[in-house]
Amino acid sequence: MSSCRNALEELVIEEAEAQYKRLGADVKKRVDLSEVIAYTLNRLPPMYATTQRGWVQQRKKAEQELGSAITKTVRNGFLSTQSDVLRQNDPIPDHELISQARSLFKLRKLFSKDYLKWKDVPDIVRDALDSGYFQSLASGGYVSPDRRNSLLARSYALRRKTTAILPTASSNKVSNKTEKDISTEIKDFESYMSGTIYRYSNILESLVTAIVERRVNRLDEAVQNKINIDDVAAYVLNRLPPMYATSRRGLQNLRQRVKSEMTSQIISIVKEALNRVVQAPERALSPLPFEKFNVELEDALVQLRELLGRDDITWRNIAEIVEECLRAPKSNYPVWRAKHDV
Repeated sequence: MSSCRNALEELVIEEAEAQYKRLGADVKKRVDLSEVIAYTLNRLPPMYATTQRGWVQQRKKAEQELGSAITKTVRNGFLSTQSDVLRQNDPIPDHELISQARSLFKLRKLFSKDYLKWKDVPDIVRDALDSGYFQSLASGGYVSPDRRNSLLARSYALRRKTTAILPTASSNKVSNKTEKDISTEIKDFESYMSGTIYRYSNILESLVTAIVERRVNRLDEAVQNKINIDDVAAYVLNRLPPMYATSRRGLQNLRQRVKSEMTSQIISIVKEALNRVVQAPERALSPLPFEKFNVELEDALVQLRELLGRDDITWRNIAEIVEECLRAPKSNYPVWRAKHDV
């Protein structure tokens, strides 16, 4: 659900992190911020949005009407979650934590880059491929951190030196970005990546989306073209109690509750949402403010498919395939062979 996000999540995360910093060292050891965040979100009304206008409105409403409730609920979350002994042994499965931003977070960990963006990924993969660092790991050889950084830096410097002498369209343009534009982009990117370091998920997101997609597929093609799946899902999710889970057991319990108590309610709200969306006049609305980073993702995927010769790369498997390819012999990759066979 790249184009449907709960605007409340970022505010809860900010408050949880602020309160965490004020805790004593002993208390911090007993606290899992993912659990605190999920605890809080499960006790506040969801505020999903699918457009820039909706995102701004939801955040403004949350700040004005729920500020004190967020602070109080987060505080209660720290007190209520410390005794959970299941935390270490029962994590939520990785396949429940999927999104474009989480895939980028995996790549950040792979390359040890804290501020990696999608537009930088093809270049850093090319640098890693040229350096041979990952191949040395695959062959069982030890590469010290200093040696690793040296290899990557040398490859980066060499490529920059080569490309610096070649004029490009972008190099001939004068940047029109102001400090305000840059600040806005940084803020949007922080929103895009918000929550990716934590392990929590609203289990209703995937469930509601699946139900909406099945219902839409039954409609006439002309009607289908008028429906935005994310708009319908947001409508439904904003009318259901949030169900955030951080553990496998929590996930199973919530799904059982949905199955036994809420199925008919969800289907009814989905039907209502579809009727409203179909009847609503079409409007040209801007997407979520951070959706532009998924546009960069699509461009990165095109470049990586060519570079690595893998047409099966998607945002869901990009981190795993990139790591797999970088550990394989360089000669496997068409772009590398073409460059070195000349």
